[in-house]
Amino acid sequence: MTNLNIANFDLLSPKLERENIQLGLSRIKKALEDLDDPCKNIPAIQIVGTNGKGSITAFIENILYADKKNIGVTTSPHLLDICERIRVNKEKISKQELENLFKKVRNNLSTHKLSPFEQIICCALNFFDFKKVDLLILEAGLGGRLDATTAHPLRPIIAIGNIGLDHKEYLGDSIEKIAKEKAAVIEKNAFVVSCRQNIKVEEIIKTRAKEVGAKIIWKEPLSSNYELGLKGNFQKQNAAVAIGVIESLNNLGFSFKECSIKEGLKNAKWSGRLEIINCLNKKILVDSAHNYSAAKALSEERKTWNNNQAGVYWILGVQRYKDFSSMMKVLIKENDHILLVPVPNQASWRLKDISKINELNHLNIIEFEKVDLAFNYLLELKKWPKCNPVLTGSIFLVAEFIKFANNQKF
Repeated sequence: MTNLNIANFDLLSPKLERENIQLGLSRIKKALEDLDDPCKNIPAIQIVGTNGKGSITAFIENILYADKKNIGVTTSPHLLDICERIRVNKEKISKQELENLFKKVRNNLSTHKLSPFEQIICCALNFFDFKKVDLLILEAGLGGRLDATTAHPLRPIIAIGNIGLDHKEYLGDSIEKIAKEKAAVIEKNAFVVSCRQNIKVEEIIKTRAKEVGAKIIWKEPLSSNYELGLKGNFQKQNAAVAIGVIESLNNLGFSFKECSIKEGLKNAKWSGRLEIINCLNKKILVDSAHNYSAAKALSEERKTWNNNQAGVYWILGVQRYKDFSSMMKVLIKENDHILLVPVPNQASWRLKDISKINELNHLNIIEFEKVDLAFNYLLELKKWPKCNPVLTGSIFLVAEFIKFANNQKF
């Protein structure tokens, strides 16, 4: 087991998590059994998909909070602070509480050789059990069938965000294989709430639901009657899934006020997603788009940006295993400029790799070794771009820039 020292957060870095991914349920099921099965009788909303999981979670969490429900929420990955990943009634676990839980997990469960993500899920369920919550929200990691959140035995509601091609090295090299991995979390008598999907994906979800006797609720994007706290037209789809989950909770004996639903949707926040960051009195739009589907959604949002036709400056960092070519085809337009940077502590696409791809030779790319150097390049332009520069490609890059911006003095 990796020795995690919570006083030193470097040891639980994105790089560590990625290098130690171990999909499978046998280890964590045995570990939870040794912990006396925390939360085993607490119903959970499990959220799976390729894109939109975090937004769906944020909408649901805020609605439940507005209605004064007692909830435990675990999400991944974190943006700035690992404590973000374990919350009760929107309050993050304290560093001391998390350190104590990690010590307990490390000392009592070392024989199970848990991955970092599995350890976090063990800590989360233990914490929620101690806090005596009434309902759980479990956002899956990259998986589905073999994701650590699927070890929880009571998941009567499954929320499914957009399913697309990502993490192919773990989930399969086709949309069908990935969809089967995600849909496999659906169990007997569950209520399944999904946005509209690719036709092949919808058929796979329908087949799985029929096999186990689950009920599917397909949700169309919300109308403009609801005010959403999260920016982006695509959030209407995620918010619709969230409302479907709230409606499904009525079948479990919960009830909600309509005003709580509207308040929760309005107050939802999810940092690093279509967020304007002020740095030295300059505005940068940051977004965590990290795959083709997310890049396509961001490209659609571009149509609403002032002066975007004149070209956009992109501070861009993409992990090496991502489909860079597909992302660029939907994201980059004529007159755009790419300021290429590495994703912190991750194998990333570099200019020497991109230059070998003939179909990308037309791109206007300048490479920098760090995100602050790319930002300084923008500062040295004769005029600040009329369209806000955009930083995207990875949540880890977004986190790096936010830390950089927070440290600047005016």
